[in-house]
Amino acid sequence: MTRIYYNRLTVKRGCREVITDLTAEMPGPGLYQVVGPNSVGKTTLILATLGALKPQSGSIHVEPSVDEGGVSYMPQDFNIPMEAPLSTYEFVRNYLDLWSRNHGIKVDLNTRTREVLEMVGVPRSLWSERLTRLSGGMVRRALLARALAPNTPILLLDEPLTGVDPEGKVDIAELLGELSKRKLIVMTNHDPLLVLDYTKKMLLLGYNHYVYGEPSELMKYEVLSKFYKKCAFEIERHVHVVDWH
Repeated sequence: MTRIYYNRLTVKRGCREVITDLTAEMPGPGLYQVVGPNSVGKTTLILATLGALKPQSGSIHVEPSVDEGGVSYMPQDFNIPMEAPLSTYEFVRNYLDLWSRNHGIKVDLNTRTREVLEMVGVPRSLWSERLTRLSGGMVRRALLARALAPNTPILLLDEPLTGVDPEGKVDIAELLGELSKRKLIVMTNHDPLLVLDYTKKMLLLGYNHYVYGEPSELMKYEVLSKFYKKCAFEIERHVHVVDWH
């Protein structure tokens, strides 16, 4: 069984309380979206789930745990030194090699690296290209490939669709939807409609408040407008969110 359970979780970033008294259970398999305006704690929640941030109070239970090799992570930002002589292929393979050594799991490094690069749509012509020479969208695909490489039962993805071209977003959304049939995926997102059809539940974060429930319950103007204010609007009875990210 895969599961993430937040029990009355409160987390601070610096002196500011970002997440307050959050309780939510996310059993797998399935895709769960964490949405909301900027600076409300979406990335904070992912980092706390990884154990990178210590809760002020409450608890997080992850099964299987990070230490057990149950979780893989795609960050929202990744700073690459411009002089780094690292190819796209090496970026994924080296991470998988390190991960497999740390967890004592044998992996066919080259086969798996090729699989995930193809899976996320990085052309073979770019595999030997320096990572620093890739477009922003291709770097995002490489980051996703790196997160998928260990084949963990739980995926934590921080803005996996940001910066990807429109056609690519659809392809990746379909990929994540397919993967969610057998994995627990928790992803932050600024465009909830892209993966709405695959979404089991949504966590809508605001400033020190939240709503957790079925997409049909949350994707309503009266709910979204409390979080997005004037950036939530309704067109011909369909609710849309304009999130300037």
